[in-house]
Amino acid sequence: MVSLRNHKLLARPIISVALVALLLVTTLGVIVYVQKTLLDIEEALPITLSKQERDIRELVNEMGRLVNSIEFARASQSPVQVRIVFRQTGEIEKNLVAVRDNHRFNDVLGVSTIHAILNPAIYDIRNWLSQGIYNFEPTSAQTLKMVELRAKQAYDEAESLLSKVGKTATDVLTAQAGRIEDFRAVMIMTLFALTLMTVGLVMLGFRLQRIVLALRESEEKIRYRANYDGLTHLPNRTNFIEHLTESISRGRRFPGKTALLFIDLDRFKTVNDTLGHDIGDELIRQVAVRICKAVRETDVVSRLGGDEFTVLLPDLHDELHASVVAKAILARLSEPFILDGHEIYSSASIGITISPQDGEQAPTLLKNADMAMYEAKYQGRNTFRYFTSQMTDRARHFLRLDKEMRQALAQDELQVRFQPIYELAGRRMVGVEALLRWQHPTKGLILPADFIDVAEETGLIEDIGLWVLRRACSDAMSWLDGDVPDQFYLAVNISMRQFKGGFDRSQLSLVLAETGFPARNLVLEITESLLMENDRRIRNVLAELRDMGVRLAVDDFGTGYSALSYLRDFPVNTLKIDRSFVHELASNRSDRRLVEAIITMAHGLDLVTIAEGVETSAQGVILADLHCDMVQGNYYSEPLDASDVSALVRAGSRLLRAVPDA
Repeated sequence: MVSLRNHKLLARPIISVALVALLLVTTLGVIVYVQKTLLDIEEALPITLSKQERDIRELVNEMGRLVNSIEFARASQSPVQVRIVFRQTGEIEKNLVAVRDNHRFNDVLGVSTIHAILNPAIYDIRNWLSQGIYNFEPTSAQTLKMVELRAKQAYDEAESLLSKVGKTATDVLTAQAGRIEDFRAVMIMTLFALTLMTVGLVMLGFRLQRIVLALRESEEKIRYRANYDGLTHLPNRTNFIEHLTESISRGRRFPGKTALLFIDLDRFKTVNDTLGHDIGDELIRQVAVRICKAVRETDVVSRLGGDEFTVLLPDLHDELHASVVAKAILARLSEPFILDGHEIYSSASIGITISPQDGEQAPTLLKNADMAMYEAKYQGRNTFRYFTSQMTDRARHFLRLDKEMRQALAQDELQVRFQPIYELAGRRMVGVEALLRWQHPTKGLILPADFIDVAEETGLIEDIGLWVLRRACSDAMSWLDGDVPDQFYLAVNISMRQFKGGFDRSQLSLVLAETGFPARNLVLEITESLLMENDRRIRNVLAELRDMGVRLAVDDFGTGYSALSYLRDFPVNTLKIDRSFVHELASNRSDRRLVEAIITMAHGLDLVTIAEGVETSAQGVILADLHCDMVQGNYYSEPLDASDVSALVRAGSRLLRAVPDA
């Protein structure tokens, strides 16, 4: 069935054709009318001239008869004949008035001129015949003589004009015929041009019609793109917020609750990085289909962007229904996806918030659902959590901590401590690791575990990390002049966020140039997650840093997803065994075997191993037995400030206590 909109689109060309047809008919009507008018003019002009000529000739003839009557009256001296002449002048006077009125606005042959000649003469004659002239009676020979002379004079002038009337009529007709022909030619050309313009307008009208239809179609596409996601064809963020706002407003008028589910896929980035973005897009499309199948038709599913979806459950009488929907979504997403021949398992974390108790504004509900979703991720993923007020408290704490950290960086509250690193075989200190501390004015000393996650999420870690690097290099310059090995090194952590924020060779070169610290004595510690990034720029940056002479160490090795291929492909020098494996090294055989495997693997790849977090002598003994290269931890030395490290260097580098023989 054709929609109403399609009917309208089909009707528009029909209307255009009708308008064009009307224009053509109108043009044809104008042509016919002009032609008829010209014909009427051609017919009317000779009739007008003939009538004027006839009236003029009649006046002249009447004037001639008047002259004859005056001559007869003068010869007979009869009062009766004088009265006859007087009556004739009256008739002529009436005819003059009639002729003047008939041809006043269309005088071609000189009717007005005849009137101007005869009318005064008739006036004088009638006046003389009724009152006489001078002292002579109206019927006297003298008066009639003057009347005769006046009548003959007017008659002669009128007859002279009459002789020219025929020629004038011919000239007028000839000139008028020429003008009509010229006018007809001009009109034909004008009408021809008008016809061409009409045809052009017709063509332009159809073209404009196509343009309008194309613009309307483009407008609809733009409107669709502005309100719907191009990948899944679900409502986008803007459209979803409109639905959410409308549902909240409806909830104020009628009893009922609105639930908002915020869905985020777990480890979606791994799929994108390992299988490619095309597979990732197909996964997003299939996830959208499964979510839609898990909800009611009245519910609204949208994609906010990336791997984030939302579900709006309006008009709920029982908020527990949101749990049912969340479980249904998780169940559907737990089933394997078949993507380009790959069987992929996925899961999601879902945050749920309820209106009106959790808020009555769309931004507030989205924020609350987002916090609940992150809580679900913290609880192990593949689950859902309802929003609680405690989450808001944590968010406020997050914002407050971010503000205080920025103040700390500006007010020099941050400090750098250095923990010595010892070589087991040589029983000597070979380097130090720079560790960040925060000396809060009211809370005292704060360790990185309490604030570094916030710095990572806000991006402040980029400024803090660069500050630590610059301060550590500056402090370490004083040690290089002491009795330390040439390869005594300074280790500084560089986070993934710093690399993504633009940390590269140029930034490091600038720091080394400012502090004078040699690149060969610097070790940059990176995380395993950085090795997992399929980012060519980061790979190139690491290669450039290695070319500068800087060494690279993988921090907290064993806690991520590293594989031999990453260690082979990236230019790393050192593996740092995570403290979680060292902590129970003496009591847990699995940890011992794992550490032994890491050390063996590292030595096979010509990598140096460092065990961090050594707290007891037993741990040190085991690490020595396993041929670990280096150790660090509070058992040997707690983190020291720069002056204590200087004193330690001056006292000699063989202060490693209670280190068993290898």
